[in-house]
Amino acid sequence: MHHLPDELVLHIICYLEPEELVNLQHVSRQFLRLSRDNKLWRNLCFEHSAAERRRRRLLPTTADVDPRLAELIRAANEVASAFPLSVHDPTAPSADVQVQRNVGRKRAALLANWDPSYPGEKVNFYQEFIQRHAPHELRWFQEARHGLREEGLRHEATGAGILYGEGGLAEKLVAPLEDGSVCVWDASAREGRLGCVVARSAVGLLPGKGSDLDMDTRLRQSRAAMTETGAVECVSVDSRAGKAFFAVQNIMNEVDLNTLQVVSRAPYPFPITALSEARHPTPLTVGTNWTLHLHDTRKPPSIPASASPPSSRCELIAGAPSSVPFSRLKTGDVGAHVSLAQPGALSIAHLPTAREWDANGDIWVAGRFTSLLNFDRRFFPRLRGTVHSGARLSCLSALPFPFVSRSSSSSSPVNTGYTLAAAGEYKGKGSLELYGLSPDPEKGVNSSDSRTTRNSSACYQNRQTASASKLLSVAPHGTRLVFSDGDGGVKWVERDACAPVRALNINTDIEKADTARGESIDAGEGDIVQKILPTVEASLHAARPEVPLGQDNLVLWTGDGRLGLLGFGQPAEEEWKDAVEEWGEETVERGREREYGVRMREALEMQAREMRWLRGYGL
Repeated sequence: MHHLPDELVLHIICYLEPEELVNLQHVSRQFLRLSRDNKLWRNLCFEHSAAERRRRRLLPTTADVDPRLAELIRAANEVASAFPLSVHDPTAPSADVQVQRNVGRKRAALLANWDPSYPGEKVNFYQEFIQRHAPHELRWFQEARHGLREEGLRHEATGAGILYGEGGLAEKLVAPLEDGSVCVWDASAREGRLGCVVARSAVGLLPGKGSDLDMDTRLRQSRAAMTETGAVECVSVDSRAGKAFFAVQNIMNEVDLNTLQVVSRAPYPFPITALSEARHPTPLTVGTNWTLHLHDTRKPPSIPASASPPSSRCELIAGAPSSVPFSRLKTGDVGAHVSLAQPGALSIAHLPTAREWDANGDIWVAGRFTSLLNFDRRFFPRLRGTVHSGARLSCLSALPFPFVSRSSSSSSPVNTGYTLAAAGEYKGKGSLELYGLSPDPEKGVNSSDSRTTRNSSACYQNRQTASASKLLSVAPHGTRLVFSDGDGGVKWVERDACAPVRALNINTDIEKADTARGESIDAGEGDIVQKILPTVEASLHAARPEVPLGQDNLVLWTGDGRLGLLGFGQPAEEEWKDAVEEWGEETVERGREREYGVRMREALEMQAREMRWLRGYGL
């Protein structure tokens, strides 16, 4: 077949199944190149998509349904596809040719309607097919330990951030641990050490518990400080400057990732609940329980790195943030601060500063309040506008592509703009929302003249029920959106936030891993994914879409403090054999430790229920 033209060979192999195409790639370089043809895998992604499978499943068989219903379904199908299969004169000599032509036109229309890529976006559909349909593989990062291996000491991560390289791919995973140290893992797999611990700071570094205390005291006080606030967005990594920012209670620590030493400490009046992304020289946005601040890393530190953080705390009475004398406490903010009318800023999203000014504010804030807050960094702290959501939002994520609603009647496609994805909870259900940030002020969901989502020209999708439980995190992944819920589920949907792609539950993978190690774990124990971190920067898909095969994965941070890498397809075992610990004699002890944790959690939950019951009687 090597004498045949490539077009003819490609036409022949398009009848093969995906498994056969994968095997064909090993035959020769020519078949490798042809078997990864982008149009070929684009068609395969479409044929195996949930929307196309549903359409084929609903195709009527006229012999089994009522004739009137069959005619109605046939008419609706023709209207949807805009290309009827029938011809005016079936007896004409060219009738068969016309039918085949109509079939091709209908398929082309369905394919164009499904295509998830935006105009000008280059998508590797071979990698898309793998991420959509190949078996997933969840691998856990090596656990950080102190002391001898016989002591069995291990610590949970209280946050996570990724250090990206110059190409926009993940190089290091950075996380604070419950003992107050900072741990760094290899996330690049360039040297076959993916998942291994490569650096570790001293115990008590972040809460400022130094060597003047004995080890037991340092561990006890560090755990109390690291786990008190419980913020999810407490880590922000500046890949350009090689620094990371860690929020511990009301102190933000700036750490040099090359030396793992604290460079500066910036105090804030209330416990920090959210940090924006860090990208030098853009200031960070810091959210506390009651305030918002801008933090400029070029400003001299408020507290020397060698000094201990202040132990003073501020407490609000009757929710009145204006009564707190902020002038008495030096902070790391730039200019004035914003006082929140309601507590709980949980997520802060920055739009890229490299874009042209497009009538959208640079900073978006969401949390326990029911509206999204929008600020223009040039006029901070003045509120630019709000967008009513109605949901309690947990996470925001900005996509570098515009959002076009399915109900949009606009004939001209939108080629510029951004999409703001928001995940949270509305009336006990998981809510996934999309807001189109158009450069045209007339089509924006937010503006300074108080127009909100009632704007009929705006493209948005508000309070889309995506799960039976609260959504915790959302992130872009290829041409899809991925989010996690309170039941331990991780789900992928198309960019319309409606069409399902695939789903999994991490508890199933944890159970398999623990069973393989010989651990006996209570079946009732459930873990959740608190944060999803893509190993490819979101801007990379728009700037340089050639992502190496197998590198577009997800890092998961779970509620039990675990860190794992979620990939697709069969990974190379040699990349992970150094990252998997030698369990052996530690297996029994680890099983007992996990079982003890489960029992303690049940006891604390029972105590909380009893306290709520007694409170109802005024006790």
